[in-house]
Amino acid sequence: MKRKALTRAAAVVTAVTATAALGALPAQAATIGIPWRPTVLTTPSGSVGSIAGSDGKGEYTGTFTVNGVTQVVSWRGGSVQPIVRGLPAGYEGAKAADENAAGTVVGTADDWDSMVSRVFTLDATGFHIKDVPAGYDYVEGKAINARGDVLGTAYKFSGTGDNVAVLWLASGGAPVVVPHPGSRDLDDDGTILFDTNESSLWKDGVFRPLTSSPFGQAEGLSIRNGVIVGYSSTTRAAVRWSTPDSEPIAMREGAIAVSVNKAGLSVGYVPNSNPIYGNSIAWRGTTPGTLLPVSGYKWFQAQVAADDGSFAGYVGNDLIGYGVPVIWRKSAT
Repeated sequence: MKRKALTRAAAVVTAVTATAALGALPAQAATIGIPWRPTVLTTPSGSVGSIAGSDGKGEYTGTFTVNGVTQVVSWRGGSVQPIVRGLPAGYEGAKAADENAAGTVVGTADDWDSMVSRVFTLDATGFHIKDVPAGYDYVEGKAINARGDVLGTAYKFSGTGDNVAVLWLASGGAPVVVPHPGSRDLDDDGTILFDTNESSLWKDGVFRPLTSSPFGQAEGLSIRNGVIVGYSSTTRAAVRWSTPDSEPIAMREGAIAVSVNKAGLSVGYVPNSNPIYGNSIAWRGTTPGTLLPVSGYKWFQAQVAADDGSFAGYVGNDLIGYGVPVIWRKSAT
């Protein structure tokens, strides 16, 4: 379903020059044998960006700067050709954050002159701007689940940096404010994952901690069907919680996991020189698998574990957080 682009970890990940690509794996039975092979997508003329989400049925959507304007772009039906979907009327830019199986995209629309940011959804009928919760000034979109609930983060102009989670339910009604910072992801049952300091979960008004034991400190970055993936800042290892109540388990050969799909397939990055992460790696459970590089590019970053078993991200040569969009699909040839 989603990309799960990093927050604090993103500032590190986007400065990647991969020197730690996957090497030969000695025990075939202990790894996923068939690799994921890349397909490079065509971008709109003059654009750069990255993919943020997928419907799990062959559509991939991301944020690309086209002729100087940040807007939403999709690829559909296995085509490498882009569809520029634009931005909401009256705004200067739009950033996609997630997409669900119905093909509804969630993101943030910005008007930089007035310092206004609003959460939008985008479907077959166009862009729709979400209401801002009372007492807050600007919001950004984070995630959308299978039933269409939307997660965002709301801020005030006080300059303190304080923020709260906001939930717009698919059933309608006023936005629900959850008084906790660091909203990260939204599961299909309505559970919100927070990644501030020690991670926590919220559902139906009840908070619960996500245990870090035995890793000292661990944070979840993506949740799906109760499975959570993330990383341990203590050991610099990718970790996985099989249920919200379980202890995290290390994901072999990984430094961080950033996205998990409905079947538990996930993607992240291998270790590199501190504090930079390396190229991408996949896991089925905690068993690692190989994403192949793209010839002519120094590094590759898969950010989205789609429900059809593919991965989406980008490749590049520069020290930037975006590049040429790529889809990785599992293939023996």
